[in-house]
Amino acid sequence: MRMNADAEESFIMLNTTIEMLSDLINICEDAREFYAAVAHRTNSRSLEETFRRIASTRESVIINLRLHALSIVGEAAEEIIGNGQTSDLFRPLKTEIDDMELTLVKKLEKAESAALEQFREALNSEPPEATTNLIERQMQMLDETHSHIKFLKRHLGNAAKTDPSQQYKMRL
Repeated sequence: MRMNADAEESFIMLNTTIEMLSDLINICEDAREFYAAVAHRTNSRSLEETFRRIASTRESVIINLRLHALSIVGEAAEEIIGNGQTSDLFRPLKTEIDDMELTLVKKLEKAESAALEQFREALNSEPPEATTNLIERQMQMLDETHSHIKFLKRHLGNAAKTDPSQQYKMRL
């Protein structure tokens, strides 16, 4: 009887871990799609490059999380990993792409903070050690992205204070 209880506990942990990884993948896919779209709509070359780099970083995180999930459950269960459901962090910003960059970057910072919080919550759920290590490594990359967005917010805010015409507009 004890073996069945252990097997059941292992199965529950496995499902919980895969669901958590799928949620993180969905958050990153939503962010990647957003940053790729906004990169095409800005008039600023430096912001375009920044947003493309951030989209690329998110793609790397997605690949790493997906490969880890596949290593846990195998390719037969690939359709349950990152099931394509978008998160609510970046989706609302898609309607505001034509907003001024400073306003948009302020909202991006909040979305990035919320995404990092989701990763922290995943760690707090005490996943298996290999999953914990992976999430921590991915968080380092996302923390760099978050720091870059905070820098942009300060930079654009300072430019707006000195010369309001320095705020860039997105192409419509």
